[in-house]
Amino acid sequence: MPLVLKASEVVKMIDMAQAIAVTEDALAEQARGKVAVHAPFHLPVPGGALRVVSGVLLDSERMGVRFGPALGLTPASGIRDHLAALYNTDGALLALVAYPFTTLRTGASVGAATKHLAPQRIGKLGVIGTGRNALALLKGIKTVRSVEDICVFSRNADARGTFAADASKKLGCTVRPVAESRDAVADMDMVLVATSSQQPVFDTAWLKPGCFVASMGPIGELPRDLFLTAGRKLVSSIDQEKAPLRPSFLCTLVAEGKIRWEDIDELGDVVIEKKPAIGKGVTTVFHESAGGAGDIAFANWLYKEALRLGVGQEISL
Repeated sequence: MPLVLKASEVVKMIDMAQAIAVTEDALAEQARGKVAVHAPFHLPVPGGALRVVSGVLLDSERMGVRFGPALGLTPASGIRDHLAALYNTDGALLALVAYPFTTLRTGASVGAATKHLAPQRIGKLGVIGTGRNALALLKGIKTVRSVEDICVFSRNADARGTFAADASKKLGCTVRPVAESRDAVADMDMVLVATSSQQPVFDTAWLKPGCFVASMGPIGELPRDLFLTAGRKLVSSIDQEKAPLRPSFLCTLVAEGKIRWEDIDELGDVVIEKKPAIGKGVTTVFHESAGGAGDIAFANWLYKEALRLGVGQEISL
């Protein structure tokens, strides 16, 4: 019988370090050609949309879908409950898993990218964006690297000040607000971009050589010429960059003959050492491609952990 797992049960089971490990396993499976993906999609309703993501992990023999209200559609409770349905690849329903992990998963993805692509020493980290994912992204980075100096910019002065104070308290380090986007980019060892902007939020010329740039918002938040000039260009899924939820300038650059898909690597290939890690002094850009394989990997890990702990309720459908 399928297992039902409540949010109050699963939220205690996984921390950022384990989330990064689960993400790396999914990336490795993808690099071996054992993951089937489909671009996320939104079904519109007045005031928002239903967001649906899915994935298949062939080595793990798991498939599933994660769904729930998209941004812009928030019930009176203020909680946008998401649910993952986990199946075995033979069609058996294994679990219905409450999924309060959208920010944890993005943080783990950027944490995994940082682990494999960022300089070993991050003296200065600049952040552009203070939205709902920003704190989890910083937690992911700090789980795999020590960071000496963190500064943050957003267009809203009150928002960046509040976020900096809150992040300083929760991360146990000083996070400074800065008044200009350039101040969060110039002279940084790593730049984290997490906005909702469809237009570039910084200038490539501001980056110092060897900087690692990680993006988890729409790819439009990055300057196009960064993908033409960076020494290394990576995404989490080329297939999903080819068929994104939002328009991707990568498709345009390829169509214009300015770049080839072969010039862009997938993070999973670095995780399994199919492609080399980044050398010192090489400017590197990584974009987190939206998708559901990581969500299904999370649901599968939680399901197995629940069985081990004897957590959850079996139900007959």
